[in-house]
Amino acid sequence: MDRFNGIPAIGFGTYPLSGAEAEGCVATALEVGIRHIDTAQMYGNEKSVGRGIAASGVPRGDIFLVTKVDPSNLGEGRFADSVQRSVDDLGSVPDLLLVHWPPPDGDIDGPVERLLRAGARGMAKHLGISNFNPRQMRRAQELAGGKLICNQVEFHPLLDQSKVLATARELGLVLTAYSPLARGKCMEEPVVKEIAARHQRPASEVVLRWIIQQGVAAIPMTRKRDNAASNLHAMDFALTQQEMDAISGLGSRKLRLINPSWMTRGWD
Repeated sequence: MDRFNGIPAIGFGTYPLSGAEAEGCVATALEVGIRHIDTAQMYGNEKSVGRGIAASGVPRGDIFLVTKVDPSNLGEGRFADSVQRSVDDLGSVPDLLLVHWPPPDGDIDGPVERLLRAGARGMAKHLGISNFNPRQMRRAQELAGGKLICNQVEFHPLLDQSKVLATARELGLVLTAYSPLARGKCMEEPVVKEIAARHQRPASEVVLRWIIQQGVAAIPMTRKRDNAASNLHAMDFALTQQEMDAISGLGSRKLRLINPSWMTRGWD
């Protein structure tokens, strides 16, 4: 499987799964060949994700496991303890630890410095950020001395993230796309359907291919085994530049699905 900065190109997102369902879906994703699992403190499912990994029988060393520090835990008094709880709940040190959101006050220096300390203590193999805009990305990578490998953001054809992607490339960061199918809305677009028919592929595979062909990893969530297996097939074909451009043209819709109040003026 292709990897970007060591991150498998196709992964499995676990929001909003919980309990036995999260455990079963993670195990299924691993059984069909996915090796990139994403969770977060905010999702409340780290224990279930850890159990799913154990139940799958896939060696832990073959899995790239990601979790994220909740905004409520970014302060000095809570950051380190929250990361230790994540490690305990997951049953292992994550391969990638992210600051889930920049704090509402926009002061990212403290959280990034605490992230670096967690890495230095061996609480994560790699470090990154999530939902950071270009200005914040630059500051975070400067503070980290180039050690950050990833920014996880909403990324799909209906939202133009070209500025974020260009900044990530400039800084040596890989983007990981959450909500990569825009909760199914991308597959309803006529241009996507037309390209899917031409390639004799499901529309979901075409959208995922558009993402990973730009060097962006994708973490779709599905409850269905067949869909999880299909997602991996996005690795098996390529889109022409004309097809890539046609899909990119949908970004003028500016459909942002995840938009908390404290970020509404902070995206660009």
